[in-house]
Amino acid sequence: MFAISSKVGQLLHQDHLQAIALLQKLEEFLVGQTSKRPPDVKNDPVALLLKDVSRIIDDEITRHFGFEEGHLFPALAEAGETGMTAFLAHEHGMIRPVAQELGGLAREALENGFTPESWKQFHSLGLEMVEREIFHIQKEEMGLLAAISALIDPMTDAELAMKFAEAR
Repeated sequence: MFAISSKVGQLLHQDHLQAIALLQKLEEFLVGQTSKRPPDVKNDPVALLLKDVSRIIDDEITRHFGFEEGHLFPALAEAGETGMTAFLAHEHGMIRPVAQELGGLAREALENGFTPESWKQFHSLGLEMVEREIFHIQKEEMGLLAAISALIDPMTDAELAMKFAEAR
């Protein structure tokens, strides 16, 4: 791993680390459960995990993806990097519906518990989300952060970092 010299790159990296930690926690929970028997959402660790899943999905999908698509990708495209940004934006489009459905199921379960059907769906979507998002984050960590450091000038980097911090 290279040293992240970009301010906005450091902020994105922090977000990635938080998302990976939660995704790993979710995966560990789901792998330890059968898809046939819903967990008790009144159990504090289960409720906390569902709250965290809902929060990180809303945060990652709404704020993080939105920042990248609305500010970072256009800045990189202006610097000549269009292939990678188009590919990552396409992946966002593939992840977003899975994440939104998973977040909705988590919120519904917090209010009303899981039905056998909603738990089976949450279990399946949760594992899919973990796989897709961790793989996506790995690509951003390897390619996007290096591109930011190489292509974004210090003044633009500072402006992007400020915009990203304001969105938090």
